[in-house]
Amino acid sequence: MSLANDGLLTLDRDFFAMNTLIEVTLEHHGSGSPTVSQLLEACSDWFESVERRFSRFLPDSELQYMNRHRGKPTFLSKAMTEVLSLAEMYHAQTNGLFSYSLLDALQHAGYDRSFEQISQSVQAALPPPLPQSHPQLVLDSGMRTVRLNGHEQLDLGGIVKGWSVNRLAAWLQQKHQVKRGLINAGGDLHVWGGAGDGEPWRIGVADPWDDSAEIAQITLMEGAVATSSVLGRRWQSDHGIMHHLIDPRTMRPGTSDVVQCTVSGTNAMECEIWSKVVCIAGSSEAIPLLLQRIPHCTVLFVTHNREVHFVGAKDLYTLYWHDVQIDFFHTATERH
Repeated sequence: MSLANDGLLTLDRDFFAMNTLIEVTLEHHGSGSPTVSQLLEACSDWFESVERRFSRFLPDSELQYMNRHRGKPTFLSKAMTEVLSLAEMYHAQTNGLFSYSLLDALQHAGYDRSFEQISQSVQAALPPPLPQSHPQLVLDSGMRTVRLNGHEQLDLGGIVKGWSVNRLAAWLQQKHQVKRGLINAGGDLHVWGGAGDGEPWRIGVADPWDDSAEIAQITLMEGAVATSSVLGRRWQSDHGIMHHLIDPRTMRPGTSDVVQCTVSGTNAMECEIWSKVVCIAGSSEAIPLLLQRIPHCTVLFVTHNREVHFVGAKDLYTLYWHDVQIDFFHTATERH
């Protein structure tokens, strides 16, 4: 904790929620109400409430209630209605590469409990390939009701972390005028105000094979960054190594040439979704889609052969490379 000369108080807190480490750093006026300490406590409460609502591991969550009542109209909370509407939008935007009806596929692959409870060797035999994921639901946002018509169970883990970061950052800035902050939910983060007066935030991009080393740094005063990897949450099964990024076209863990992807932009939820899409789709399919659908974002991804590829307006961010082979597929000028 440090108190600056202009009366601003800086505090940070780490805690575990939503099956991941949450890091929050805030700088706010030391006097008045609420205090920075109270705001940090509210941040912790927010992520805990999001977990209670959206977790697929808690039997009494709203998500699991929805899954149990497939085929019947179900009343929704405002938050669930918002997330389902956004999930449908991103499903369409990504040509179905982002799907939110993958719970059965995750469970069949062995991810049937919170990740820290999965042993390194999962004795789970994969069934024949499941039907391709096509979410089937009737959502009435005005009435806040949904009816799940398909056999698939919903899993919103691919969107909720980014959404929760977005909502919390907006609340802190708009309602409480927090001057600067960082919210990092397991690699999905939003920053604003700079790390100090005139000093940008410096966000490291980990080496996919060595999380103690960095392959790049992104520097920005304000914005969002998300990273997805097939090398993080993975486990051994009877059918080989599995990971948590399911390809909705095969309903199996993805097998593309991309092992890690980092997307930077202005929206943590958008960055989270597209970082997963690139890992699932692979470089040849993802690059044209990126240039068409999210030309405002910057994308860095690493392939199995340890090449680092960069898509976007490279002048938007400062990137520091360390001992990696670089291949700039696209630059800002190639977009015009």
